[in-house]
Amino acid sequence: MTTEALVFLGDLDPGRVGQSVEFATHYEPTPVGDAEALLDAIPRRVEGATFVDIGAGMGRVVFLAARRPFKAVVGIEISPALLQVARDNLARIDDPERLCRDVRLVRADAATYRYPRGALVLYLYNPFRAPVLESVLARASATRRDVVLLYHTPVEREVIERHAGFEIVDDLGFGAVYRRVP
Repeated sequence: MTTEALVFLGDLDPGRVGQSVEFATHYEPTPVGDAEALLDAIPRRVEGATFVDIGAGMGRVVFLAARRPFKAVVGIEISPALLQVARDNLARIDDPERLCRDVRLVRADAATYRYPRGALVLYLYNPFRAPVLESVLARASATRRDVVLLYHTPVEREVIERHAGFEIVDDLGFGAVYRRVP
C-alpha cells in the first residue's frame, strides 16, 4: 500500500482540483498511532455511524477506520491523482481485520459535499484553511444528528471552538475530538 509522501496539491494537479485548491494545505499521511488514538477517542459506539475522512489522500485513515465496525467508511478527496492512488490501494488490499465492508472513495470538494444521512464521525488531518472548514461545519450540522469530529493537527481549531454547534470532548495534544452539541 502506498501512503507515504508529502504532496502540495497545487503542484500535483491544480487544473483538475478546482478553486478550493486556494485553501488546501498539503497531503501528508497521518501517523498510524495517532490515527488509532483518535479513533479510540470517539465518545460513542461506532456501529451505525458513517466515518468520513475529509481529505482522504492516499487512503491510510480510510483503511484504518474500515477495521472498526462502522456502517460505512467514505474517503473524500479533491485531488484526482491522490484519489487514484487511494483507489489502487483499496483494490490491492485484502485486510483480514477489516470489519466494515462498505468502503467508498469519492472525488469531492469538502466545501460542497453532501454528507450521508445519520450519525457521522468526521476525520480531518488539517486538509484546508478556515473558509472550507466553516463550510464543512455548516453542512455537517445542518440537520439534527450525532456528529463527532476528529481533528489531527488542529491548526484551525478556533473555527470549530467558535461554532455554536460543536464542543470539545478530548484534547490529545496532536489532535482534538469534538462533538455536535445536542
